[in-house]
Amino acid sequence: MSLEDPSDIDLGDVAAILFDEFGRSSSMDAKTFHKTTYFIEKKINDLGCDFDLPYFWYKFGTMTVTQNSPVTIQYDEEESEVLCSKRTDDLSLTTRQENIIRDATRYVLEDHDDIGTEGLTDRMYEEDAPYDAQRKYRKLDDFVQWQLYKKDDDETSFERDEIHRYVNEFIDAFPEDEYPQYVNDLYLWYDLLSNRLNDPETTLGDIEELVEIFWSLFTLELAVDIDTGLSKEEIQRELGIGDLENRKQYFRNELHEQEREHLYIEDESDHLVEAADTVMTSQLDFTEVNAD
Repeated sequence: MSLEDPSDIDLGDVAAILFDEFGRSSSMDAKTFHKTTYFIEKKINDLGCDFDLPYFWYKFGTMTVTQNSPVTIQYDEEESEVLCSKRTDDLSLTTRQENIIRDATRYVLEDHDDIGTEGLTDRMYEEDAPYDAQRKYRKLDDFVQWQLYKKDDDETSFERDEIHRYVNEFIDAFPEDEYPQYVNDLYLWYDLLSNRLNDPETTLGDIEELVEIFWSLFTLELAVDIDTGLSKEEIQRELGIGDLENRKQYFRNELHEQEREHLYIEDESDHLVEAADTVMTSQLDFTEVNAD
């Protein structure tokens, strides 16, 4: 079975059917939208159709491109909502086209009902992520998020050794030969994380922030380097970024700022030790003088 003219189908058609089948006529959260549309495209292709939805790999899997479509994404702090101005009444698809898209959508939503958005994301990484480092980072991030979810009032009490293990697995899997320009950033990030994990005053929030900085930097490279048929300019527009290189430099600056903070704290600690040694020496000298 094949779609008569796949070029006649756009993201608005798929989104209108997706929201209709999802049970809410106009919206869902962004992560669910990105993951379900990715698998809907795959399922349509499994049914023998040559149909492409524009997407690229980014921080938490793939992102479907919504620019120049009836779909808009609204963000409010940590919340998101995807809206589609096209309704099923507006569709100009043939019956055959609509049935195929509905069949694919229902199949994906059944999976979503069973395993949820995070389950779809795990499947995406396991089956399709171009680099093993992406899968390793997913495990690291999942573990940190799980620690955050179950943490008690003591934010400095968490499984540091286990986080370090996941960090090491990510480092081992990182494709250094393909991305030598990121090796210095990678090992600076690793040193900072190691020092943070060894510091008993480090909070889990500190670790979460640092874990994300390098990934935010590197996935800007993956977004344009993994060829999905999109241009750099299209990806920049979708992310709302004027220039990818400037954005990368922003995250590099964040790493170096953390490095400066660490060196400052280390230097302050050395001064405190020196001061304590000086006081101790003075006390010993005073004691010896009085003893004489």
